[in-house]
Amino acid sequence: MDARYKDYFQSYTNTLPDSELAKIGGVETTYFCDDEYNTNECARLVAEGRKQATCSVKEAYKIEDVDFPQVGQHQIVLDWDKNPVCIVKITNVSFRPFGLVSREFAESEGEGDGTYEWWYKAHNDFFTEDCKSSYGIDFNDSTELVLVSFERVFK
Repeated sequence: MDARYKDYFQSYTNTLPDSELAKIGGVETTYFCDDEYNTNECARLVAEGRKQATCSVKEAYKIEDVDFPQVGQHQIVLDWDKNPVCIVKITNVSFRPFGLVSREFAESEGEGDGTYEWWYKAHNDFFTEDCKSSYGIDFNDSTELVLVSFERVFK
C-alpha cells in the first residue's frame, strides 16, 4: 500500500482505543464506478454518509480471482485522482440475484435520486454493458450480486 494511504489510515487508527485496534480486519483502497464524474460523486456521497452500500457482480470476483469483501474489513475510499476521501468499515456482505435486491438496500446506495427505480435502471444499464465488455457474460435479473453495506468511520 502506498505511503500516503498508510499515513491516512494511521490518522484514523490514532483515534482508536487499543480494544478497537484489535478488531481491525484488514485495510485496502477502493473506489466506486469507472468514470471520473461517478467515482468522485460516489466518494462524496460516502464521505457525507449518504452512500452506505455498494454492489458488484459475483461472477467478476471468480473471473478476476479476487476474494469477496469481509465484515470488519476497512476500505480507504479514493476519488478519481486516487486521493483518500474517507474510510469505511464493512458491516455486512450478502449475495442476492439482481432482481431480488430489496428497496432498502438499493436506497442505501444513496445514488441518483435515491429511489429503487433509479437504482434498478442505472445498475441494470451499467452491469449489462460491463458484464458483456469486461467478462463476456450476460447480465439479467438472475445474475448474483455481492451486496456490501458499510459505515463511514473516518473523514
